[in-house]
Amino acid sequence: MKFWAPDAGRSVAYRRLIPIYFCGILGPFGGTVMSPMIPELRDSFDTSTATVAWGIGAFFFPFAGLLLVSGTLGERWGRQRTIRVAVTLYAVASLICAISPSLWVFFAGRAAQGSFNAFMTPLLIAALTDAAPKDRVGRTIGTYASFQAIGGVLGMLFGGIAADVGWRWAFVIVAIAALALSVNLPKVPMVSRSKNLGLRSVLNKKMLTLGLVALTQSIGPGGLQLLVALVGRDVIGLSGSATGALLISGSLTAAFVTPQWGTLIDRIGARKATAIALFLSMLAAIVLSQINTTIPLILVWALAGATVQCISTGFQLLAATGSPNNRGGGISLVLSHRFLGHAIGPLLWVPIFERNISMAYIGAAAFGAISIAFVYASQHDSLTQASS
Repeated sequence: MKFWAPDAGRSVAYRRLIPIYFCGILGPFGGTVMSPMIPELRDSFDTSTATVAWGIGAFFFPFAGLLLVSGTLGERWGRQRTIRVAVTLYAVASLICAISPSLWVFFAGRAAQGSFNAFMTPLLIAALTDAAPKDRVGRTIGTYASFQAIGGVLGMLFGGIAADVGWRWAFVIVAIAALALSVNLPKVPMVSRSKNLGLRSVLNKKMLTLGLVALTQSIGPGGLQLLVALVGRDVIGLSGSATGALLISGSLTAAFVTPQWGTLIDRIGARKATAIALFLSMLAAIVLSQINTTIPLILVWALAGATVQCISTGFQLLAATGSPNNRGGGISLVLSHRFLGHAIGPLLWVPIFERNISMAYIGAAAFGAISIAFVYASQHDSLTQASS
């Protein structure tokens, strides 16, 4: 099924894609919703802050682990069925979190959320890549990235509100939203492919190099958000809610910028656009290393946060076009490296930050330079496939 049929208006096509875009909100929402409500969860389950914080890891560890294979399995099972079942089960997992009588049941619900999200994200990006005309793939993936940014914002926003009125409501809301989306998903595009897809189809030099792009960018530029939060709390002395508002500024800017960045990708290619975004993030890291007051930090982070999401738009498209016979598998392999980087980053930068704040920022910038090298080492560009 073609979304952009010659006799169909583009406005009609975009309306048919809206449920797919909205599914992009679910994962980031689940990843961020817990952060503002940790004190309430601690009191509700009568445990320590450190123990409750494992609820964040309970979401991300199975998510990152299953991403190694989820895209390939989803392509083998069929995107339509896999996405619909994953979205439905994500709703069930959210309800488990909402009604959990104990901390361990809550952790199980969080682990289930992360697990089912692994079967959504790569296949949604693969479906959008196949659905879009070749001259608008970048714009389409950029728009999806903007919904991902919105999902992170809504997670923090609804998590904060639910912390005041009842933390369980945040999980009820996302469960209802997921159920509504599961019954309104359009037919998911998928070109004819072999039913015997395996990891070997994506375990090659090009895709592993793109995985290193994702790994190094998430350790480096992707780690800037943590450093900005630490400066806000420990250097400037902002409250937790004020620091949350500071971080949201970067996500909001990203939501507006990434569709336009996707249009730029359609013109110059994902390889060059990703390298440019990485370079801009390196400059932002250097500027941030010299800031210790509130207003400049907000302004620079608003721009830096957008560049980080533009990087993600670029390498997600490189991954989607790098393995056309197994798009979902290629995307999931690359994204698994991304979330591994998100786990490594804090372990690396927090100790350096405690000794020298500027060196932590410069280190993040250095990883951006390494990521640029891997972008070109992959010898792949989205324009190459578009012209073939």
